Amino acid sequence: MSNEQGLSKKYNPLYWMKNPGNTPKGKKRDFINPDWIPWTDWLMPGTYFKLLSCDLVSGNFTILLKIDPGIKAATHWHLHNSEAYIIEGGFYYEDGDDKGYPGYYTCEQAGHIHEPFAAPEGCTMLAVSYGPIAGYDDDGNLALIADARLHYYMARENNAIEYTTIIDYTDGTTEMHEYK
Repeated sequence: MSNEQGLSKKYNPLYWMKNPGNTPKGKKRDFINPDWIPWTDWLMPGTYFKLLSCDLVSGNFTILLKIDPGIKAATHWHLHNSEAYIIEGGFYYEDGDDKGYPGYYTCEQAGHIHEPFAAPEGCTMLAVSYGPIAGYDDDGNLALIADARLHYYMARENNAIEYTTIIDYTDGTTEMHEYK
């Protein structure tokens, strides 16, 4: 292509491969200590989360999730994959020997519908969700869709987003996140 077609000789694909530059850091921290983030009540009694990363463009979110001892989750449907790494305690789906303990990993695949149970000692896990989770009430009716934006609003209401990595293509601004 010639310069008349809009390409500068300086800014061609080879230039960007050799000179990618660095994204301006601004006030963003590269590393945070989750202890700096307060726990926020999650979707049901006895559950709490710390929002570590929230991608308002793709819908992905990463949380630390803490579940009190013996809590049974409401029936829910994973619209996308969710991954969990158990830090403390454990959880399981049914009685039997396939249970998660500290150091265990699981991928709850898109389309799965289940109701996990926290171990008698409770559970703390790192959870990465690649999209929303649909929760049902006791009558089987859809009760809510828990997406990245809902997690953002809940954490923000608890003053718990100061250290959250927010991806929204506005480089950290939050004007677009006001309630309408």
